[in-house]
Amino acid sequence: MVKQSGFSLVELTTTLAIIGIISAALIAVMSNLNTQSERMNSQTELLVGGKQLFELVEPWAALAGHNEANPNLPQNKAYQIVSSNHVKFCYDLDGSSRQQREFRLHNKRLQERIENNFGCSVAPNETGWVDVSEPIIRALAFSDTDGSDYSLDMRLELEKIIPGTDEIMSATLRRRFNMFAMTVY
Repeated sequence: MVKQSGFSLVELTTTLAIIGIISAALIAVMSNLNTQSERMNSQTELLVGGKQLFELVEPWAALAGHNEANPNLPQNKAYQIVSSNHVKFCYDLDGSSRQQREFRLHNKRLQERIENNFGCSVAPNETGWVDVSEPIIRALAFSDTDGSDYSLDMRLELEKIIPGTDEIMSATLRRRFNMFAMTVY
């Protein structure tokens, strides 16, 4: 009788079972790593998006009330908090023209409107608004209640669905802007 060499069916089945268990464990670990990576990416995107939103508003807060035209722009017309999520800044472009720039929250996006408006009064119409952000803003609040006439607080609550999950990543950011930094009163 010739002895046959090779693996028995039990040995092959056991080996395949062990490989299957190890593969399942590795797939679970890799899936968890992907989810954690998506969470970190979403958090970073929210923080970067918030910083960009602040950088959109900050220069206009500094320019609010810039005077070159005659008659001079009074300080109380330099900016106005129209509502908690709507602010307007007014400044002179040169000796003969005045501009108004407004920011507001609409459909989870920051919107901006620019108008040449010598009287610096809020226009009642809804025209001219342009989306300047992605739809990540859950809430936006402007306030100047810190007791200083020379600062404006902007508070953002941002949110985003984490890709590949049902989870929502959120971040709350706040920045205080120096008002009238480019203006002498």
